[in-house]
Amino acid sequence: MIDATGLICAYHFDGDGNARPIGWNDFEEARHWPGFIWIHLQQNGQRTKNWLSSDSGLDPVVVEALLARRSRPRCTEFLDGLLLDLRGVNLDPHRADEEMAPLHVWIDDKRIISVRLHKIIATRDIRDQIDAGQPPRSLGGLLADLTAKLIERIEPALNQLDEALDDLEHDLVMHGARDHRSRLNALRRRTVALHRYIAPQQAALARLAHERCVDIHERDRGRLRDTADDASRYAADLDAMRERGVLIHEELEARASDVMQRNMYLLSVVSVIFLPLTLLTGLLGINVAGIPAAQSPDAFWTVCVLLVVLGLVEVWYLRRRYWP
Repeated sequence: MIDATGLICAYHFDGDGNARPIGWNDFEEARHWPGFIWIHLQQNGQRTKNWLSSDSGLDPVVVEALLARRSRPRCTEFLDGLLLDLRGVNLDPHRADEEMAPLHVWIDDKRIISVRLHKIIATRDIRDQIDAGQPPRSLGGLLADLTAKLIERIEPALNQLDEALDDLEHDLVMHGARDHRSRLNALRRRTVALHRYIAPQQAALARLAHERCVDIHERDRGRLRDTADDASRYAADLDAMRERGVLIHEELEARASDVMQRNMYLLSVVSVIFLPLTLLTGLLGINVAGIPAAQSPDAFWTVCVLLVVLGLVEVWYLRRRYWP
């Protein structure tokens, strides 16, 4: 349950596998306790902005970054800590237009402060893990858990996107172009949106694994490097999906071009067949004297039969000489 003031959750970890919830009034005192703390805040909470600006002891530049509505993944070093901007899979059904929601994280020697605007699955997983009696034993362990969950939760979204591309390719082969263009455009937009954040997120995680301004155990640095490698693999998968999208688009364009060429060819053949017939009927229809058999009662049917025969002769000739 989110506190009305903006506090989603906060824990003090003693480093021995124990964690206990804390509140606003405990934040300053908890900085002097053994172990470390995690403070997770709602960005638009009533008290979040005031606490970050006045009581957190953070640089105004850091506070502004933590309260930013939009950001690209990055890892920025400060004298007393690290600022980490990441993206996680959005859990808010009302924000389907923003599939990757921002998560701002500040790390120093005693605290991890995370700020989010929309619900993120990864932070919920960490809270469930803590509530189940499996808290991290170090600040680096919590950071490694958090980043790993963020990247881990991206994989189902990529699998869903990959399966959608498979289905589109199957339908294209089985049923032709039809109405697949709108489906392809939607998938390509999702691919671009995911790649826009995952590629820089991989770079931010790789830098985080090598930063030394925060005391992180080498084992946890190894986990951070593994997470960066996973992000790199996902970015490569998205590159491959983008290429598949381009190929599918080219196939749709080629099929549409083939259909247009067949239609134009058919119209050309029809025009070639009816052009002599139109010329003949036009000549017979001019309103001047001297039209042959103008007074004969059988002339109309005779002309019709001649036109049918002429048309059949043209079809035979075209099939013999020009039609594939």
